[in-house]
Amino acid sequence: MEVDYTRAPAEDYATARIEFRTPSGNKAMVEASTSWCFVGAGLRLTFEVLGPEYMLAINTLRGEGEIFFSRAVQGAAGEDLVEKQNAEQGLMPYLADEAHAYGYIAENRYFTECFLAGETPFCTLEYGARITELLMAAYLSAERGATVSLPCPELETFVPAVARGAWRG
Repeated sequence: MEVDYTRAPAEDYATARIEFRTPSGNKAMVEASTSWCFVGAGLRLTFEVLGPEYMLAINTLRGEGEIFFSRAVQGAAGEDLVEKQNAEQGLMPYLADEAHAYGYIAENRYFTECFLAGETPFCTLEYGARITELLMAAYLSAERGATVSLPCPELETFVPAVARGAWRG
């Protein structure tokens, strides 16, 4: 089934830069991007932290191992040896414990412990609303072609062009 993107617009790439001050007054910047066009096995989560004298990089598809299948491997098509394998040949990552690698176990444990102790977890409804505010500000900034400063009262009623069906790239 073909998708007609002129009638059903969709985003294929997004990038945003957020500048802010830390509680101690230092200027910080976050750059984030996403794309549907990455094709690969597993869930690709990457991030980098850069500072004046340090750097940290994490890619959830690196570290545990990779498997390579040559063209000479014999077997029926679709006889996949790796979960979520998206090809019959080539280099593919494998994760021995996907739930652990992606943080699901720690996340579930954390929320369960907070619930049992009657404590408020780090990620609250207000936290989710703040993230949504940042995303909507990024959409508004893209439509305006200019920086959006927060707080921005206009975001209360703002609907991104792609959600209105008005975005045509």
